[in-house]
Amino acid sequence: MNMIKCLKKLLIRLHEWVQKKWLIVSVLMSTSSIWFSLILSFWGEKLHFIVTDASGKRQFTFLGAILTILVVGFSCLLAMAQRYYEYSKLNNDKDKRKLVVLENVDIETNKICDNKYITLKKRLWKIKNGQIVDIPQIVSNPCEQLKHILDKMNNCLCKLLYQKEYSINSDELYISLYYNFPMENNVWRQADSLSPEKGLTIDELMDEKSTFSKVLSSKEPFLFYNSKEQARKLDSYIRDGEDRINENDELKGSIACYRIVVKEEKQELIKAVLSITTYNKRFVSSDNKKIINNVKFNMDEYIFKPFIKRIDIELCLLYLATLYNGSPKFSGVSQSFLGAINGDDN
Repeated sequence: MNMIKCLKKLLIRLHEWVQKKWLIVSVLMSTSSIWFSLILSFWGEKLHFIVTDASGKRQFTFLGAILTILVVGFSCLLAMAQRYYEYSKLNNDKDKRKLVVLENVDIETNKICDNKYITLKKRLWKIKNGQIVDIPQIVSNPCEQLKHILDKMNNCLCKLLYQKEYSINSDELYISLYYNFPMENNVWRQADSLSPEKGLTIDELMDEKSTFSKVLSSKEPFLFYNSKEQARKLDSYIRDGEDRINENDELKGSIACYRIVVKEEKQELIKAVLSITTYNKRFVSSDNKKIINNVKFNMDEYIFKPFIKRIDIELCLLYLATLYNGSPKFSGVSQSFLGAINGDDN
């Protein structure tokens, strides 16, 4: 058993060595692949690896036999090391268990968020329909929470958009969140952000040619333009003061908008739009449609869907806080908290 364990460790170490010394190993493997077909056939006698006896039969010399054994043995060891590495490392039960556990934690955590979200929007619906009179006081400061959610979302997006020799820094990507409560009024507000405010004013966003307006009226909740210039030509983008142009007077950067709707009993309680924009680099450096569509899918699947669960919850809490603001009980809440839930700068 000890010999088998030692052999397994040896194979793993050999594989690790091969990964570090890839150039040397590549040369050796190239030599071994042509050892019989070229080296021994054409230069075997000249190099004294092979001799021909009186009967015309070719035989290995001692040196030729030793070298041949080494070449064949080395090739076999490399193949064994590769196969055992794949078996032991890539198919390790412990690693699989870790992956399964992490996936389950993610699934169950999302279920907790879903349950909280459902509870909150049902509470909102009952309050608006007079089924609940007492409005709960929200002390978690949802506006502050939204700030940090957008910041973490920015960091994750930058990592997702990273490509070989191409990256977008967090200060080159700007995320903003706009929301309104249709059952109260049609006033849109912009959530506070940890980044400096950029882009169009809310009044300008209402222009029918803005990406913001397009996503509100679109059948698709996610509009993605890797090229702002293309979006502008499709009457789906309005240039703002931060935009940059190239030598051909074309807009640089990308724009994407995601529509969020919180409904209960088919009634819209909250509407929101996430806007993600760059002003210099594009989301994807390539013009390959397949690559662009793949990035769009990844943004939707691995960034928007998980983060929007958290955004939905905070928007519901913000709506509850706003309703509490309009109730008599709100008189005992501090003015700083009043400013926080309304998104005022203090």
